[in-house]
Amino acid sequence: MTYEAMLQKLYNLKGIGLGLERVLSALGDPHKSFRAVRVAGTNGKGSVCAFLAQILQEAGFRVGLFTSPHLVHPEERIRINNREISREEFHAQFMRIWGVIEDLYDSASEQHARFFEVLTLMALDYFRAQKVDWAVIECGVGARTDATRVVSAPVAVLTNVELDHRESLGETIAQIAYHKAAVVAHNGVLITAETKPEALAEITRECQLKNARLMQFDLSGLKAHANSWEGQRFDWRDWHNIEIGLLGSYQIPNAVLALEAARALGERAITEEAIWAGLAKARWPGRMELLGKKPYVMLDGAKNPAGVRALRTALAPLEYERLILIFGVSDRKDAEAMIREIVPAADSVIVTRAAFRGVDPESLRSLMRPYGVPCTVVTPPDRALDAALAQAHTNDLICVTGSLFLVGEVRAHWKGRAHSDDNLH
Repeated sequence: MTYEAMLQKLYNLKGIGLGLERVLSALGDPHKSFRAVRVAGTNGKGSVCAFLAQILQEAGFRVGLFTSPHLVHPEERIRINNREISREEFHAQFMRIWGVIEDLYDSASEQHARFFEVLTLMALDYFRAQKVDWAVIECGVGARTDATRVVSAPVAVLTNVELDHRESLGETIAQIAYHKAAVVAHNGVLITAETKPEALAEITRECQLKNARLMQFDLSGLKAHANSWEGQRFDWRDWHNIEIGLLGSYQIPNAVLALEAARALGERAITEEAIWAGLAKARWPGRMELLGKKPYVMLDGAKNPAGVRALRTALAPLEYERLILIFGVSDRKDAEAMIREIVPAADSVIVTRAAFRGVDPESLRSLMRPYGVPCTVVTPPDRALDAALAQAHTNDLICVTGSLFLVGEVRAHWKGRAHSDDNLH
């Protein structure tokens, strides 16, 4: 099977579900060969994973990182010490896992297997083969029925609970919290900064049922000292002038959660120096990622109302002239609420449509009319970026947001564009 055929097969796996424990047993239980941290939450979980994985790496550990979704290619989801699994390794992992599934399910394999389940199995098996010490595992949707549930993590993180994925997790904060709180293991530790009473009630109940320790942090004492295009500095309790390279004020709570999770692991090797270095060095593509200057070009994968609200707040202290928004939304998202949060802050908007699950841009433009912001439709996303660059002045900010799929497409175009420019010299 070629790499391209393998990818097509993987993307089309939409079965009723595997017996994951059965497949893992046939593989020799790879998930029991390393220690793990699981991270759940509506927003910020990928960033927490990036911070925490870098801290563990600075402490001298070999660290596996499993995240989702990917921006450009699926190999991004599986990393060891910041190195993505190679295309050849990814192909080989799929063939190995699929062979075991076929041995167990025979002709019914495709009726059972699901995309994210197979990716999770690939990652866990690869981490064992590569002899990682720790794996940092980002949950997919929820945590209770998520494929990553097979991993028992002594320390888990729940970033926050907001209204998202309502079609699968429920219509209320309490219902969504019920799913996400399941990230905590029996007799484990759960780190969270969630404050909503209805979410905390579910989180507390889950911890009590599992005899787990709940560590809920009040972040009101956070004190930011600097927030610029170069990075951020802040104080947290007895930690002063912590530096992070990731942009966006919303990354400061994520950094604190990673810091406290690292301390809760109880590893002697995780020194204060390792935590300082890990927070400073961590990078996370597609989240207030600055691609260029003159004009500023930024990608942010905010994909729900809370995410774009956080983006708008994070942009406020940065210095720029006009904000040119490139905006697109995936289906099953609250587009109207997202537009309400971000469009009034823009000087102009270019609406576009990601190739995967993108909403009709004309319908988005109609939702923007009441705000009186100049708005045009340009598709596909690469042309939207070119249109924004054509109208931008030196100190303007072009911000691409609304969908991780959109961010991924624009990022791929930008990288290809930069490569083409290099070839001209």
